[in-house]
Amino acid sequence: MTLESLFHCFMSLFNLVATWVGLRDSNNINVEIIYKSNDFIIVNKPEDVFTNNHNKTRPSLDVLLGKKYPHLVNSNLEHGFYFVHRLDFVTSGVLCVALNKRACAKASCAMQKRISRKYYIALVRGHVSKDHLDLTDSIGYCTRETEGNRKMCTVDEVCCTGPRDAHTRLVVLERGVFMSYPATKVLLQLITGRRHQIRVHCSTIGHTIVGDYTYSGRKDTSPSRTFLHSYRLELGVDGINIQTIDPFTKAKLNGLWIPVEYVNRVVDDCFRLFDSYS
Repeated sequence: MTLESLFHCFMSLFNLVATWVGLRDSNNINVEIIYKSNDFIIVNKPEDVFTNNHNKTRPSLDVLLGKKYPHLVNSNLEHGFYFVHRLDFVTSGVLCVALNKRACAKASCAMQKRISRKYYIALVRGHVSKDHLDLTDSIGYCTRETEGNRKMCTVDEVCCTGPRDAHTRLVVLERGVFMSYPATKVLLQLITGRRHQIRVHCSTIGHTIVGDYTYSGRKDTSPSRTFLHSYRLELGVDGINIQTIDPFTKAKLNGLWIPVEYVNRVVDDCFRLFDSYS
């Protein structure tokens, strides 16, 4: 193992322990605001931050937003804001927060009717052989883990309980190596929104997301984070289409990710990459 790999392994373990014992100082976490109106705030959520959390000593978006915009906190709500949707603790990227009940209802309706479109970028282990995949395994709770991360699993596993339809579309962007091991950068469209859906579907096809401790059987500990990012949100309300930069480029990852084969290019109109599904 190289010194670089050892360093990232150490940082990953440090972040994990810091989260468990509450050492991560939420005062030092910056939340990037990428859109703001009278009805919505859309943020670029950092990784390893809860969307909202009952334990206010641990970093969560509701607390961070409350500190940034105390005048917008709704004291009648448990978490101060209308969270239209959620991102996993480990997932970074675009997240929409409504500032009033009417706006929340409009955005929630758009998501329920699947007018909204959500796109994610991820680095996964191994080289995904097909350039396009349609992942439709139903997802339910894993009875082997009733506490902790509340792990999910697909319906074909004996331990699966209460499975629900789940649908993820995947397009390969790049194939290459991450920290000297084969990896693939993928763009994913979330059709349904089950808990841990993308992480479970990627794990099911044998391409666990890089750094996903939970779905790698608690083996993937060397990366500094789970490499899953909410890249673009087409809300379907008020013409709101928000996109972040790609955080998983060779430059952003200081050369840890090295693309070898370029298959598709992310452009402003991400949906064109999924035309083959129509």
